[in-house]
Amino acid sequence: MGRDGTIAIIGAGIAGAAAARRLHDAGHRVVVLDKGRGPGGRMATRRGPDGLRFDHGAQFFTARDPRFAACVEDWTARGIAAPWGGPHRSVGAPGMSAPARDLLAGIDLSCGRAVGRLARAGDGWRLEEADGTALAHGAAFSRVLLTCPSPQGLALLAGCGQDLPGLADVRYAPCWTLMLAHDGPPPFEEPARQDDDPAAVFAWIARDGTKPGREGGGTVVAHAAPAWSRANLEDGADAVAERLVAALQAIVPLGTVRHAAAHRWRYAQVERAVGTPCLFAPETGLGYAGDGCLGPRVEFAYLSGLALAERVLGQAEP
Repeated sequence: MGRDGTIAIIGAGIAGAAAARRLHDAGHRVVVLDKGRGPGGRMATRRGPDGLRFDHGAQFFTARDPRFAACVEDWTARGIAAPWGGPHRSVGAPGMSAPARDLLAGIDLSCGRAVGRLARAGDGWRLEEADGTALAHGAAFSRVLLTCPSPQGLALLAGCGQDLPGLADVRYAPCWTLMLAHDGPPPFEEPARQDDDPAAVFAWIARDGTKPGREGGGTVVAHAAPAWSRANLEDGADAVAERLVAALQAIVPLGTVRHAAAHRWRYAQVERAVGTPCLFAPETGLGYAGDGCLGPRVEFAYLSGLALAERVLGQAEP
């Protein structure tokens, strides 16, 4: 495939945003699509009643690689990220999606419509919804980069008879997340508690309102442990919320619960990664990036998106 042509990126999480920013800055036309209501992927913030906000996905990020560290330093200087919860930990400000939104500034982004099918268009690709309705105004793309969870990427590839070897090896742990608001004193002193016991109900409990830029100190986000989440994966959100509230009240004092809701992340945390920075097939123009490539960290997703963009740019050189 030649140098010219618009590039589609499916998924507006941190991997997709990193790839989009690098390609855009290199002079390529990029279109990013995401089925969610806004960018960020699992770096997400949920709005509740009465102005409540919960970071119900990724809770923080760390930076070890100098490329990501420089990005975090820039975000911090501009108020898009801030330290929280321990040494070397940062969060987006005023919500976890802020870094992805910043990376996608000025880039063509379409949210709220799910890509259901990839269809050949000459030597490129068209994107369609599951019912065949054309997306992105029916435009043809020279390359399509998948940055959604690997099972969703595999379904798109299977639908057009393609494959990216290694992608099927990725495994995820699910997670039920409890978003809770309460009246009364803080349930514990520290910003968050972590429990590595696989038999525990909760793997993580955070006083979400303690994060910089948040309002409402009485908000708690609790991630159920993988085993508990798997055992209750197909149950209804209301029933799960009720069980998780009871389990949390047995651990910490909550006072009066004003709001409680549960969200299911079917593909929450990578348990087995491909082990390579990205996947790319130059002959088809299809590629994959995300935490499924390098492992379950925001930084790894960013670096994977960057690596995929570099593969595309390397192919595009004359």
